[in-house]
Amino acid sequence: MPLGTILLGIALLIIVVVVIALPLLDRKTPAVQPPSRREALEQERRTIISAIRELDFDYRTGKIDEEDYKRLRESRVARGAQILRELAELDEAERDVDAEIEAQVARFRTVQATDGRARAKSVICSSCGHAAGAGDKFCPQCGHPLDPQKAQAGRLPARSE
Repeated sequence: MPLGTILLGIALLIIVVVVIALPLLDRKTPAVQPPSRREALEQERRTIISAIRELDFDYRTGKIDEEDYKRLRESRVARGAQILRELAELDEAERDVDAEIEAQVARFRTVQATDGRARAKSVICSSCGHAAGAGDKFCPQCGHPLDPQKAQAGRLPARSE
C-alpha cells in the first residue's frame, strides 16, 4: 500500500475523531439544568399528595393496618405542611423583591421629576403649544424643533398653520 494512501487515511481518521470529540469537550453548561428550589418543592408536594392518596386507598382496601396508616399518614401530612410553609416563604421573598423593584422605580421617577432640566416646563412649542423642558431641543409632543430664543416661557404663541 502506498505511503500517500496511509497518510491520507490517518489524516482522515484524525479529522473524524476531532469532529466527533469536539461537541463532547465543548460543553459549557450542563445538558439538564437542576430544578430551582420552587420547582423541587412543587414536585415534592405533588409526590406527597400522591403518596397520601395511595396510603388512604391502601388503608380502605385493607392492605395496611390502622396503626401503620396513622403513623405514615401523620408523617406525610407533616412533611406536606412543611413544604407548604417553605413555598409560602418563597412567595413572600418574591413579593419582597417585587416591592423593592417598585420602590426603586418610584425613586427613579421622583428623581426624574425633580430634575430641573427634564421637567422644568419653560418653553412652549410654536407648532402644537405643548410645554417642553428648558433644555429640550425638540417638542416631546410633536417632535418640532424648539427655538428657546423665539419661544417664551409660560405663554402660548400664535399658531402658524
